[in-house]
Formats: sequence, C-alpha cells, structure tokens
Amino acid sequence: MSISDRADEPRRVMIALADTTVAHAFARILEMRGHEAAVATSFAEAAHAIERFDVLVGEFGAGVRGTGLDAVDVLRCIRADGGDPVALVVASQPSDRDLQAILDLGVDDILDRPILPERLVESVEAPRVTHGPLDEHESAELVVDSGAHPDAAEGIARELLAWCLRCDIAPPTRARIASAVSEAVTNACDHGARTVRLGARVTPRDLEVVVSDDGPGFDAVGALTRSALDARSGLGRMHCLSEAVALRSDPGAGTSVTLTFRVTTTEFEEEDRIDLTDLDFLMPSTAKELLETLGDDPDAPVVLSPALAVVVGRLLMGPRPAGVLEGALRA
Repeated sequence: MSISDRADEPRRVMIALADTTVAHAFARILEMRGHEAAVATSFAEAAHAIERFDVLVGEFGAGVRGTGLDAVDVLRCIRADGGDPVALVVASQPSDRDLQAILDLGVDDILDRPILPERLVESVEAPRVTHGPLDEHESAELVVDSGAHPDAAEGIARELLAWCLRCDIAPPTRARIASAVSEAVTNACDHGARTVRLGARVTPRDLEVVVSDDGPGFDAVGALTRSALDARSGLGRMHCLSEAVALRSDPGAGTSVTLTFRVTTTEFEEEDRIDLTDLDFLMPSTAKELLETLGDDPDAPVVLSPALAVVVGRLLMGPRPAGVLEGALRA
C-alpha cells in the first residue's frame, strides 16, 4: 500500500491523540489518500465534533488519562448521544480487563503502539465488521470480509480473537482458535483466492468457524488423505487445533473450511490471567519454525504463555487419524 494512492471510499476522520504532532502527521497521511482528517486537542472537540465524521481514532491508557482525550471517555459520550462512528483505539499492552472495557464500547479495531502509518490507513479504510447479537444464553455471530492480501491471515485472526474475547471464551481456547483460522486464511491466500470470508457462530458449548474463498478450488478428498496426517502442513495443524475439520472444494468452485471447537467461557477477574505482551496465537510461519525447533531439541528453552502451551501441545500430538478420515468421508 502506498500512502500516495487514493482511497476507494474517502472517509471523514477525527484523530484524538495526546501527541498532537503525531496526530497531525497521521492526518496529513490520510489527506494524501483523499480522506478528510481533523485533529482534536480537547475532549469537547473529540466528543461533539464527531457528528461530522465517520471514523474516530482515539487513545487508551495512562499516557492520555488526565488530558481529556481518553478513548473510553470520548466513546462513552458519543454512544450516549447516539453516535456510531467507526471506532479505532490505540492501546499499549492492555490487560484482559482493559480489553473488555474497550470492546464493550463497540470498538471496531485496536491498534498497537507504536502506530504504523500503513496499519492506521488499513483500519480507516477497512469495511466495517458485522457483529451479531451477543447474549450469554443464546448465540453470537461474526462476519469478516477481506481481500486475499499478505496481511489477511493476521488481520482476520485478530478480528476473531477480539470477538472471542467479547464472548468470554477462555484464553487457551482463543489461542488455538486464532491459530487454526490463520492457517485456513493463509491457505486461501496462497492458492489463488481474491477474497476471503470468515463466518463464526458461538453457542454456550461450541464455536463453528467457516472460512470460504473464491479461489480455483481443488480435490478436497485427495488433499485430506495426502497431507492432513502431518502437522507440518497447514491442514494438519488445523486438525491438531480443532475438534473437527470439514473441507469442501471442487475445481473452479472455491473452497470452504469449517472448523469446530469446544469452548469454555470465563468471567473477567481483577488480576490478569495472561501476559498479553506474549504471542496470543501462532501465525503459520511461527508454528512451522517452533515445531522444527522442538523436533531438533525437545528441551529447547522455549517460554510460552499457558494458552500457547496448549496450542503447541496439540500440534506436537498431531492430528487424530480417525478424525481426518471422518472429515474426508463427510466431504
């Protein structure tokens, strides 16, 4: 992505950051792509002028508390007034409780510090994700549409990860869900798809994720029988991390991968349950490298979060042969 390119759909963006110099630099970058951008220097500007804007870029954390520009306060005011802009929040190493406070306000994306200009532009221009109803006694749904670009796997997995957090799915389960989904999206992007859609539905007992694409398709049964028994393949790792995998594809008709997970939910507590400065899921390249390292030296000094320890344990166990055959027969 070049910052000199023009956006397909220009948007009106309000940037409310404690560092106004950085905010003005980002505003200039967005204007170069055809957007209208303004910088808020006070709570009043951020909360009340937003009616003229489509997107709010706000900041969360100790660095802005006391300045009047904390994203949580600004968004609460906007939501109370009936406003509904796309909300992008900048945060640095938030705890689970911090993430819950942010996501409960209907935030569309969370940006890590330091903010990369290309990441900001991508979030401002991204289609808005559609969230279904969230009710602990019923079901919740998520739909994410994306182009098949190099960052699609990580972007879609993080959208799903944030949504799973809102659904109170426990950290170890979130980690393996996002890791498995990144494998499915990477496979789609690597095999000629132009667009990828993720659909997810969670109930109190399980989560079903469908990753579909418009790629060239292939012989699904042949792929399952040849490569699904080896954790060195993306398909094999998906079988390791989920309770069931159903693969549907035909030459010229695209591909659909359905992943099923048993889920457990948890309530947020006062203390952090996991250090979020660690990796929260594995990208395919990381999974391959980690398996190779442990294969060469099972006692290698690898330090993992509890969530990723579960993911790595399942990868080391490998796919269940019976489950792979069942998936082939269902397809």
